[in-house]
Amino acid sequence: MVTVYTTAIKVASLLRLIKQSDQTRLVFNTTTDPTLAEVENFINEAEDYIDRETHHAWRAVQVTNEHYDVGVPYWRWYRREIPVHLKHRKIRTFVSGTDKIEIWDGSSWVDLISGGYTEGRSNDFWIDYERGIIYFINKKPLYQQSGVRVSYKYGDASVPGDIQEACTKLAAMKILENEDYKIVLPEGISQYAILSKVESWKKDVDKFLANRREILTAII
Repeated sequence: MVTVYTTAIKVASLLRLIKQSDQTRLVFNTTTDPTLAEVENFINEAEDYIDRETHHAWRAVQVTNEHYDVGVPYWRWYRREIPVHLKHRKIRTFVSGTDKIEIWDGSSWVDLISGGYTEGRSNDFWIDYERGIIYFINKKPLYQQSGVRVSYKYGDASVPGDIQEACTKLAAMKILENEDYKIVLPEGISQYAILSKVESWKKDVDKFLANRREILTAII
């Protein structure tokens, strides 16, 4: 199972778990409770939660068949470039077969990525990958609802420290809140201390994600 924002080792380190057999530090594996696979699943759930809450990602996330309206500009009827603002920024390079930029020609979808069209400011279209904007130039969509359909990947290439910490704490909280797991915490930690720790971590996570949350704006 692939994890990006944190690792099971970091989760175990944060919890400071102890092996019952010899009282040494625990590392998750196939025989621990929870198992390594279960912890990695918790991490994946935390990654998805972070992406939803921030409206962004620090890994490659695939978007499929996202529809966009193409409205008539109120200030003039013709313009050299027609921009379509995607719902995300930090767009990854389009790959034919999995990624598409499609326009509805009145009877069918025309894919600019696999259909032999050329990317570039003086060609059929160009893409602002940083801001997530597609500019149609020589091959323009019709002015209509759902005139453009896009499948693409987005996300930063590196994971900042606060996102790593947020993901680690979210996965650790999942373990502490589940009484079915037979984990052994360091001696002297009471149930009250566990609940207090979970509440403190939750506040940290909320703060980190609030600082990273993308502002979505409507483009008219």
